[in-house]
Amino acid sequence: MGTRRTHSLEFKQRAVEASDQPGASIAGVAMAHGINANQLHKWRRQLLAAVAVVAQPPMLPVTITPEPASMPDAASGQEGSIDIQFSRARVLVRGRVDLDILQTVLATLRQR
Repeated sequence: MGTRRTHSLEFKQRAVEASDQPGASIAGVAMAHGINANQLHKWRRQLLAAVAVVAQPPMLPVTITPEPASMPDAASGQEGSIDIQFSRARVLVRGRVDLDILQTVLATLRQR
C-alpha cells in the first residue's frame, strides 16, 4: 500500500480553478496535476461549498407596514399585478409599481 499524500490548500485551489476554466475536463486537469479525477471532484465540492457559504449576503433589516388600500387601475377598473418566477425566488407586485424599485430588486436577484 502506498503512502498517503497531502496537498496544500493552494495546490487544491489551483487544481479547482483550472477545472473551472471553459473547456477544461476534470480528467485532464487531474492528470495534469498528478491526482485522481475523483479526488479533484471531492476538492471541487469542498472548496466550492466553502465559497458559497462565504458569499452569502448579510441579512438586512425589514420593516413590515400595513398594506394601504389598493387603488384600482383607472383605465381598466382592475388592479394590475406582475408575477415573476426565478429558479430560487418569486416576485409578486400588485397595484402601482415604482419602476426604479422594481428594477433594483430584479438586478439584485439576477446577481444571485
